[in-house]
Amino acid sequence: MSTDLKSIGLGFDRWQDAVEAAIATNQLAVIGEIRGGQLIQYTDASGALINIMAVEPYATFAGFESLTQTYGNVTMVNDVLAYCEVLDPNGKVMTAVTMNLAQGPLLAELDTQEWQQLGIAALVVDQQTYADAEAYEQATGTPVGLLVSEGAQVVASGSGASVPDASAEFSARVLDAEHRHNQLTGQRFIHATVDGAFPFDLCLPDAAELPARNSVIAGTAVMTAMILSPMGGGCGGCGGNCACGGH
Repeated sequence: MSTDLKSIGLGFDRWQDAVEAAIATNQLAVIGEIRGGQLIQYTDASGALINIMAVEPYATFAGFESLTQTYGNVTMVNDVLAYCEVLDPNGKVMTAVTMNLAQGPLLAELDTQEWQQLGIAALVVDQQTYADAEAYEQATGTPVGLLVSEGAQVVASGSGASVPDASAEFSARVLDAEHRHNQLTGQRFIHATVDGAFPFDLCLPDAAELPARNSVIAGTAVMTAMILSPMGGGCGGCGGNCACGGH
């Protein structure tokens, strides 16, 4: 099973099963036209997303409607994977990260989209929890709030030696956490907002106890994002071909 699906309550054995279940709800929305095909999205009441690129090379990828917001310069690596320079309020680049972008297929043939308002979520694959920042730093010897995106490093280097993906290593301090229920499956998962390298949400597989405020979560995740309020017209510049579904 794809472990990033489990982090948003989609505990299917195969991606195909998740897609078929989403289609059966009759709640899919077309959010854009691509090369004679469509970009389709299933949005669960829990915030979980399934994005379906129904045109060659075909792709299906998960996402989440993040509560936190940040800004970044977005450059597509391929139809799904985006390279994002995350910006501080003054426009200075804080860090770079590769992530699966919900509207990515609509932007794949466009230049860099600057100053995009983004909701970024980390779909956690594995993690460890520490009581607080001091406990984390004593255990690891590193400060809280680091995020390492090997995919971004590959893109920035211009090296063709490896293929970038949306995985990242992170550590972040928990601000708030709650249980959510995925309506498609009835499965529970954990949603948290955190103080990390930049504002992002965490989605974690279900556990009996929620992460405590000020505890530290560290691990690996699949980074996902969606453009919230496109800058510069259209949907991140994709003009009349995109209906962003009110995001």
